[in-house]
Amino acid sequence: MTISGQTRILALIGDPVVQAKTPTLINKLLHAQGQQDDYVLIPMQVSSSHLQEVLTGLHHMQNFCGAVITMPHKMAICALLDFLTDEAQAIGAVNVIYRDIAGKLYGHILDGEGFVNGLLAAGHSVQGSHCILRGAGGAASAIGFALARHGCQSLQIYNRSLKKAELLKAQLQAVYPAFEVTAVSAEQHILDLFTQEENKSSQKRFDIAINASSLGMQAQDALPFSAALIKRCKLVAECVIAPEHTALLQLSHSLGVKTHLGLNMLNSQLALMLEFMTRQDTK
Repeated sequence: MTISGQTRILALIGDPVVQAKTPTLINKLLHAQGQQDDYVLIPMQVSSSHLQEVLTGLHHMQNFCGAVITMPHKMAICALLDFLTDEAQAIGAVNVIYRDIAGKLYGHILDGEGFVNGLLAAGHSVQGSHCILRGAGGAASAIGFALARHGCQSLQIYNRSLKKAELLKAQLQAVYPAFEVTAVSAEQHILDLFTQEENKSSQKRFDIAINASSLGMQAQDALPFSAALIKRCKLVAECVIAPEHTALLQLSHSLGVKTHLGLNMLNSQLALMLEFMTRQDTK
């Protein structure tokens, strides 16, 4: 790689970014495509309190092309952008942006398609499935819409804040009225699990359990799903990328339940991210 005055800047914007694999993976992809001298992607650790200031600067940074947006900014950044794609607007979240020649910033969301494409590539069907989704933030919202679009039959949204889970449920059913969606808080769900345990039922209740929260990024984090729920699932899928084998996946494996790495979601959208971030240069 030769960085010169002509090198165009890409970024990963989040907080924290120390665990992020996107800079390494995107720069490898640039090398594979012979563009390693044209672009470089760098990590930018930006707190929520300074996100607006950073975005204001990027409007005026003429050699800035675009950025991947990660936790915790996927939803908050929407209000700071000039334009959103229809999908990003419906979901209320963004995970990739690009800057046009006039300095306007455009946002799009690829998490949902990336997640589902990762499942399909690994041989896991979404059509007709019954899923439970932990989280109701940007990534969770994108995944919920993608599941509905790909024929998921029912979805239970399990989130600490019932208000946010109910909001995501309403957003999904506004676009997919026939989609069977329920929303529960963590406390409600724990009580449901005790009731199910007393029934001694061994039947699998969910085809796929999906962790789309940040739980698992830190060693001290609580598990997104209990062992009692995991036993009622055919597949447990992560969105957390680092550590690669989270405590949730390790527990699921020990219980004999199939697992799906969070890295699959990122790998399935790398090329799409790069294409979106550099689209102004290809026009």
